[in-house]
Amino acid sequence: MKKCSVCEAQLKQRNITYTQELGGKVYVVSDVPALVCSQCGEQYLSPDTVDKVQEVIEKGEQKKLKPIQQIPVFHFA
Repeated sequence: MKKCSVCEAQLKQRNITYTQELGGKVYVVSDVPALVCSQCGEQYLSPDTVDKVQEVIEKGEQKKLKPIQQIPVFHFA
């Protein structure tokens, strides 16, 4: 079983919500498969998963797709 590089606890397969900031925009992709540390919560994505996330974001931008959900974003001032 794989271990966390931060705390050396065991990793478990989970689906996560992945957030990425790109060009001043924030993209949120749900149901992304990842290995997650059972102790500290560190998340690990495979290279193939990272490529797929990028593809999902790029396709959404190219097609100017409307988001599935809208969320409020607040500035901390």
